[in-house]
Amino acid sequence: MIHFWATWCPACKLEASNIENISKTYQVITVAVNSGSDAEINTFLKEKKLSYDVINDNEGKFASKFSISSFPTTFIYDKDGEIKFSEVGYTSTLGLRLRMWLAD
Repeated sequence: MIHFWATWCPACKLEASNIENISKTYQVITVAVNSGSDAEINTFLKEKKLSYDVINDNEGKFASKFSISSFPTTFIYDKDGEIKFSEVGYTSTLGLRLRMWLAD
């Protein structure tokens, strides 16, 4: 799963604990877009008690390559690297878990 989010995005803040839960079971790459320095992102993660890995896309280069225009945006891939689901907006832990299971 690749998850694009931002520290300034209200829906992303609500969804963060869901991503945390999924990251305990599945491989998750998160990309913080236009969210400040590494230190600012780490402060956000620490305050929210989040431990998932984050790529800092402070200039939006990764987001641009994936044509991301809204946050959060999530891509779910199968074992062969084929995209199975993409979604924009808030998703529950159950919804994410179901999509991950279906992609497996």
